[in-house]
Parts: sequence; structure tokens; C-alpha cells
Amino acid sequence: MARKLKKYVIPTLVGTVGSLSLIGIPLYLQSVKPVDSKYKYTIKKYNEDVQQVINEVVVTKPMRPFLEETVAKVKDFYGRNDEENVQQNSLIYYDKTYIPSTGIVYSCEEPFEVVSSMDGVVKKVSEDNLLGKYVEIEHKDGYKTVYYSLSETTVTEGTNVMKGDVIGSSGVSKVNELNKNNVLFEVYRGGYLIDPEEFYNIEF
Repeated sequence: MARKLKKYVIPTLVGTVGSLSLIGIPLYLQSVKPVDSKYKYTIKKYNEDVQQVINEVVVTKPMRPFLEETVAKVKDFYGRNDEENVQQNSLIYYDKTYIPSTGIVYSCEEPFEVVSSMDGVVKKVSEDNLLGKYVEIEHKDGYKTVYYSLSETTVTEGTNVMKGDVIGSSGVSKVNELNKNNVLFEVYRGGYLIDPEEFYNIEF
């Protein structure tokens, strides 16, 4: 048969536990020491290092529209303020007329893959009578790149592409028949043509 606790036992236990809590909490708080200043510095330095890594990962520059090291520049972008020798190398002879190059022409003896210079969205895949097949990609901050003279395209309109993704293969155009494997690379900023060499140095 179970024994019943006397009436005064439960109040006594409750009072004892309460007293211990009142005494124990202040003693525990006193035992917790504030964070040492050197640890505060360590935490601050750690946060700064993490933020630096994040910044380095986020910031990126455009790349040239190819991966092979054997690809070379054969025509410069025509700039009004460029030196005379650069302007001469940016003229394309077609139909008994010299045409200023609207971008940079890259060429190679062997066919090569053409890649997206920057992350973006494919806005247009079409063909021009003189410049051949081309892909137009829209990037952030008002930039747009166009890749002409392709023998084939491997992307469709509306496709999201990353920097370095293959979008086609080098080819030939009517205005640049001497170079059998080439790509004419154009860059626009706010609707205006700019020198691709300037584009490569922009940090996004």
C-alpha cells in the first residue's frame, strides 16, 4: 500500500527548488565572462575574409568568344580616335570597297567552337546575307554581344547561357572570305557599338 506524503512536504520541496533557482541563476550569470576583445577581433577578421571571397566570386570579367589558343585576331574594331595603323587593320575589303569593321574578327586555320563571352539570354538566332549565321546575346547592365560568320549555331532563342558555353562554330562570310574559319564579334552598350577590347576589362 502506497504511503501518502504529508501535507507540508510538497510546499517545502517547491520552496527549496525556488530558492535554489534564485540563487543559481545569478551565480551562473556571474560565471559567464564577456567575449575577450581578441576574439571579437578574430570574428571581425573572419567576417571580412568571407566577404572578400564573396566579392571575388561575384565579380567577373567577360572572356573572348573562343577557347583555343591557336585562334588569333585578324581584324581590329574601327574606332574614330584609334591610331592610323589600327584603323588600317580594321578595314575590310568587299565589293571593291573598304568597310570599317564593326567588331573584332578572330580566325584560325582549323574550325573552332564559339562561346558566349558572358552570362546572358539568347535574344536572336538568325542569318545575314553578308555576315552569315549569327547569335545575339543580351547581358545585364545594357550590354549585348553578337557573333557573326558562324557555320552552325547550337542555341535557340530564349535560352539562358553562361560564360564559356558553346553557342556555335566558326565559319565564313561573304565580306571575309579569305579567312575560312572566323567569327566577327560585336559588342553593344546601350545600343551603341564599342570596342570588344574595352568590354573584356569591365567587371560585372
